[in-house]
Amino acid sequence: MSTNDSLDRRQEKTRQAIRRAFIELLFELNYNDVTVAAVAQRANVGRSTLYEHFRTKSDMLRDSLTMPMSALAAVIGSRDVPAQLGWWLQHFKERQALGRVLFYLPARDIMLDVLAELIEARLEKLSDTPPPIPLRLLASQIAAAQFAVLTPWILGQVSVSQTVLADVIHRTSQGLVAAVLGD
Repeated sequence: MSTNDSLDRRQEKTRQAIRRAFIELLFELNYNDVTVAAVAQRANVGRSTLYEHFRTKSDMLRDSLTMPMSALAAVIGSRDVPAQLGWWLQHFKERQALGRVLFYLPARDIMLDVLAELIEARLEKLSDTPPPIPLRLLASQIAAAQFAVLTPWILGQVSVSQTVLADVIHRTSQGLVAAVLGD
């Protein structure tokens, strides 16, 4: 094993420790109360080490959300409801406390931005001709529409099965894509 492999593995372990500490603190506090210093302390790393991986608290949140948000983005261009969407919905439903932190400002805006970026990347693969509006604008509209039905469900304000919700998210997202891109 080379020194670079060992360094890369160590860096990845440090990054995972920071990510884990950040998420733990999100569960305990609200987003506004999480500090870089608290994350560094919980991850057992120095602040300078943390800054080598993440410049800001919002960078930590963006990094933590990329994989979960990809489940919502996966509906774009898929014929059927992606299996990972059902798992994701169940995961968030079981962790309503985290939903209460993430689905309110300012974390909500960061989540929407991450989701819009992921959706935009998927839209770029679907678009053969120049769209009538920038893909980022369409991606932002789809992300906002997904959150409009998802948020009350996550927060326990409406009761509908996870299967029905996944289907509605899939259908409405596909409908927006078809309406704008003509698919």
